[in-house]
Amino acid sequence: MLDLESSNRTMIVGTCGYVAPELAYTLVVTEKCDVYSFGVVALETLMGEHPEEELSWLSSPTSLINTRLIDVLDNHLPLPTSQLVAQNLVRIATLAFACLNPQPKSQPTMKEVCEEFLCGQTSLKIPLRMISLLQLGNAYWRQN
Repeated sequence: MLDLESSNRTMIVGTCGYVAPELAYTLVVTEKCDVYSFGVVALETLMGEHPEEELSWLSSPTSLINTRLIDVLDNHLPLPTSQLVAQNLVRIATLAFACLNPQPKSQPTMKEVCEEFLCGQTSLKIPLRMISLLQLGNAYWRQN
């Protein structure tokens, strides 16, 4: 229905805090804009609130080293007692950070995210209480 060769966009459309940073700079909508927004929503689901502070830390990833995943999980919910639940939490958080990679070309596609949800396996090599947000980001960024 739209002519992809033309554009009549004059402003950013989206909810503040969910829009990919590159969209604000370029006004060009790509599939990676949706990937970024998915990452924000995934983190928000885990945390029980918008991850505004954590998103600001992504520009300086070393600031993520002192924050543990367990410290940002929604405190209205009990901590996981099952190893499987803990593994799934880590998988979701790792994928969320992959979607929030500051380099859009390094973000997974939504197809890759879906495939990881369907068949990916995450084994915890260290206890959940020891996993930092920086480790989650690096875990995906290194393997891809």
